Amino acid sequence: MSGAGVEELYKNYGILADAGDKVSEHADAFEGIIKATKGSLNEKKLASGFITKFFRYFSSLQESAIDALLDLIEDEDAQIRHCAIKSLPDICKGANDKSLCTKVADVLTQLLPIEDPTDLGLVKTGMVSVLQVDTQAALAGIFGQILGEDEGVREKGIDYVCNSLPSMRHKLFIPHPENEKFLLGQIQKVLADVTGEEFERFMELAGKLQYVSTPEGGQEMVNLVSNQAELGADFQPTDSEFIDRFVTCFRQALKFCKRGSTAAPFVEYLCLKVLPSLSLVAEETRQELLQLLAEGCLYQLDSALSITCLQPVFTLLLAKMPLPPAEGEEVPKLQFSVVECALFALHQLLQSNKDFLCGDDAVDKLKDFRLRLQYFARGSQTYHAQLSASLKGKTALELRDEQAKLRSVALKMTANINSLVRDFFRNPPSYSTRVQLSWGAKKPDPVAGGILQRKRISSEEVSPAKRKHSPIRFESSGNPTEAKEKRNTISYYAPPKDQFSKKFSNGGEFDESYRGRRGGGRGFKRGRGQRGGRRW
Repeated sequence: MSGAGVEELYKNYGILADAGDKVSEHADAFEGIIKATKGSLNEKKLASGFITKFFRYFSSLQESAIDALLDLIEDEDAQIRHCAIKSLPDICKGANDKSLCTKVADVLTQLLPIEDPTDLGLVKTGMVSVLQVDTQAALAGIFGQILGEDEGVREKGIDYVCNSLPSMRHKLFIPHPENEKFLLGQIQKVLADVTGEEFERFMELAGKLQYVSTPEGGQEMVNLVSNQAELGADFQPTDSEFIDRFVTCFRQALKFCKRGSTAAPFVEYLCLKVLPSLSLVAEETRQELLQLLAEGCLYQLDSALSITCLQPVFTLLLAKMPLPPAEGEEVPKLQFSVVECALFALHQLLQSNKDFLCGDDAVDKLKDFRLRLQYFARGSQTYHAQLSASLKGKTALELRDEQAKLRSVALKMTANINSLVRDFFRNPPSYSTRVQLSWGAKKPDPVAGGILQRKRISSEEVSPAKRKHSPIRFESSGNPTEAKEKRNTISYYAPPKDQFSKKFSNGGEFDESYRGRRGGGRGFKRGRGQRGGRRW
């Protein structure tokens, strides 16, 4: 330890401290403090604090001062490093140059991979200080490193903003909407080159901001996500990576739709480009896409888009809802899970386009559709009754069994189908029934934009013993007497024994092993590889 060096350091400090308003005239004294960072342990520790105290008075020496502090941060002695890290954020306080906050935040972000817990704690504390001085300038420094080439720093930077910023939102963001918009702008830049996991983390961060809870902010996020999904590109039914990106983006968009926005770009793409090629998609993915279609139709869609989407959905239903087989023909398999999704989507789309099945030119279309609905509803009611019987009398413990849970989902699904089918048999068809989809998605309140639970249980959810209504029927004749005679002689379809109670497969019927995913879509396990390989 050099006593002379410490004495000289205190002398220079005294000169500056006593100078008052004329402190900037003593550049030599400040230079002496900077040079002390090359001295003994005590000199280094003292110099780091003295530099930050007088830093703002010497603009011409600021670069040298910052370099000196950075050297101290890299010192082998832990005490010196701690002093320097604690001192570095102080140069931002009272400084007229806001770019200092960007530089300091940039440096602190580079220090996030530090393994020493004490050093890391000081770095994070310093980052909070800089964010409080100038939030936007500090965010620019952090995201500058996230956009940089160092993968280790990038990863730690993402961890910091995603884990730490939400806890500061009440102080840094909610009172300052401009900071939230700036953060969203930075996130948008990063999304140009991210992995699927990183994308989901940034969407989770954005979802915690107050701005995106408004319809305007929510729609901005939906549009941002739709750009990420590359909806302008042709659908690639055999490209699993393309489908993964679409599914993940759609699920993220739906989270923001719950705040009054619409998933119209995704619904339109799914109807016009995905449904025509759905048979080419991997079997395990088809149902997930159909569930997304149903959920997307929960949220407000304009009339023009509904008209565009109606025909592809209706065509899918016609393919999945067969006409009653003639005598001797093979009984077709009924795909309940597919029909629930498609029928719900059609039901939603028709609310703003009732002429699709009620116009003068739609008489034959409605007649054919009702025949299909009637036939399918018989199978659905039969399956529903069998499911109800299998669950009747089960204890709470037995109902927690995996098989019982799957049957409960199937019970809900068939109840939904039966409820929706009834609306098509009203004259004219009415689309007022509200159902909660079997995998949990709910219809939002059209007034408040929130979630609206059904206020009454549909007749299909009542046990078979208490059900008083007749099976759904559609008579082609307008003569009541003739219709009554026809009902007395009609040969109703009776499904083969156990056909609807067996485990259904995706190849034909409901797959009890499938349960819709909830939350933020599927995870990704692809590595980033070289720079530019993050695009997923």
